[in-house]
Amino acid sequence: VTGDQLSKPSNLWVPLGTGLDELIRFSGGDPGQIDQVILGGPMMGMVQKRLNIPVIKGTSGVLANRPLEEFVNIQSCIRCGRCIDACPLFLNPARLGLMSRKKLWEEMDEYHVMDCFECGSCSYVCPSNIPLVQNFRVAKGFIRERKSKMVNKTL
Repeated sequence: VTGDQLSKPSNLWVPLGTGLDELIRFSGGDPGQIDQVILGGPMMGMVQKRLNIPVIKGTSGVLANRPLEEFVNIQSCIRCGRCIDACPLFLNPARLGLMSRKKLWEEMDEYHVMDCFECGSCSYVCPSNIPLVQNFRVAKGFIRERKSKMVNKTL
């Protein structure tokens, strides 16, 4: 449990079911004053909307920080290629991001967006502050839903 909104960050062993709000309090934070909590770390973690959720088996880290201000200033892609260089799977995050903005889910599937393991490297290096990984997560959800409907129709 760490972050700039906590007075005493800690490594904790806690029972499953312990609330995130309890962890925040124990680590010197006020749950009512925390701006943002990320489970799993800054690169691959997921922002939590509520703090009244329990610690589960897969909870590995709790980051209580102020929101990343650079995502407020999202700009158009300048096609610099940094995201392509950063991708460990040799995907084309710039193209996938553009497809995501246009909601071209089937085309994204053809360009292997489902192979992305959401490491966050592309979003981190993007000088335009485009939240690529978050866009990919949305696209993957739509693709999974479409495939699920197709399977249910054949059954």
